[in-house]
Amino acid sequence: MNYDIKDKTILVTGANRGIGKAIVESFIEHGATKVYAAVRQLNSVSSLVEQYGSRVVPIQVDLANPQSIVAAAQTAPDVQIVINNAGVFQAGTPLAENAIAALEFQMKINVYGLIYMAGAFAPVLKANGGGVFAQINSVASLKGFPDSATYCASKAGAMRFC
Repeated sequence: MNYDIKDKTILVTGANRGIGKAIVESFIEHGATKVYAAVRQLNSVSSLVEQYGSRVVPIQVDLANPQSIVAAAQTAPDVQIVINNAGVFQAGTPLAENAIAALEFQMKINVYGLIYMAGAFAPVLKANGGGVFAQINSVASLKGFPDSATYCASKAGAMRFC
């Protein structure tokens, strides 16, 4: 599939580091007009704003807080592409003392956060002519790892939702 991002307006969650930051940089370098850098702490993307100026717009999103997701969709009505990259990892074996708490925490972000993002941004994408909603997952969504069973379960849930 080929989708041209030149002159597009994009929102990337988890934009302040790792894969999310690399996605923002790549989109800007490939001609995106604007990238909303969706993060919990706005100052965490100051280096991207310094480097790319007004083409990077920090926007507060916490996938554990549905109200912040709805507010982001209202703040970014021009989005044409959403990359839901943010996620959390917490090690946990199936029989660990913290297994239930770890699974609940990861499901809240990795699955419920995805569902809230899709629900909030689907009308925005539709209003802007369609668009793309992409979920970034992990090999853990396909393969189980004993010391990360709760994480694998949450990522498998996210994969199956898409």
